[in-house]
Amino acid sequence: MEPQIDAITLGVKDVQRAKEFYVHGLGCEPVQEAEGFVALSLGAAMSTLGLYAWDALAADAGVAPEGSGFRATAMSFIVDAADGVDALTATVRRAGGTVVKQPHSQFWGGYTGYVADPDGHLWKIGANHRPSIFRSRGATTEHVTPPTPCETAVTLACRDVKQSKTFYADGLGFTVDKSYGKFVSFRSEGGALFSLYAWDALADDAGVAPTGTGFRGITLSRLVPSADHVDDVLRAAGEAGGTVAPAARAPWGGYAGHFRDPSGHVWKVAARQ
Repeated sequence: MEPQIDAITLGVKDVQRAKEFYVHGLGCEPVQEAEGFVALSLGAAMSTLGLYAWDALAADAGVAPEGSGFRATAMSFIVDAADGVDALTATVRRAGGTVVKQPHSQFWGGYTGYVADPDGHLWKIGANHRPSIFRSRGATTEHVTPPTPCETAVTLACRDVKQSKTFYADGLGFTVDKSYGKFVSFRSEGGALFSLYAWDALADDAGVAPTGTGFRGITLSRLVPSADHVDDVLRAAGEAGGTVAPAARAPWGGYAGHFRDPSGHVWKVAARQ
């Protein structure tokens, strides 16, 4: 089975506020709630989206909670049609998000824009086809239900794309799908699509400054069958050049550890049982 992103956990300042945003802005459905944590569904066969108190997420990863500027990560919410991009952008704005880059047609034929949630996490809203030249310019997006994504994706900004490609492909066993110099994507049998992009190029695509420091407020999670598998993944990450925090048993009985890739992106590896 191909490695994949099983969960995306975002650090947020107010979990309830963030939950309301994702329910009403992106149409996510809550599937689990506990004090200081909410898990939401992005759709069938897609990664789970977790919302966790910012400081708690940093503590879980074993890093300081201070951070500012570019988060070096963009999630993507891909819908079937350009009209859905406009509708989603409108619901995000009404739910308290920010439109970072207005949707516009791309030279390759798609239609994309960027929004940010109330805590500054970036989402690329897109469709693979441009709007019809016959669509009504006066079409309303008021009181529209957010469309369901046909795909979701996570793109990590990398200081050295070649180095990161080697880390994930040769070190962790991800299978390269496409590679174009400053962009690399990997195959996925489930969960969010996963790709790497040159640091400044991702910031430019989103329309934000490329500078950022400290904790980025995002952890990507991979679930493996057993504690032995957790140790194997962490060992491979360390041998490939990552920074590893040893796994340990959690108070709730799970077994998990963390690593950071060469560009500082945090991953959690946990046993399914």
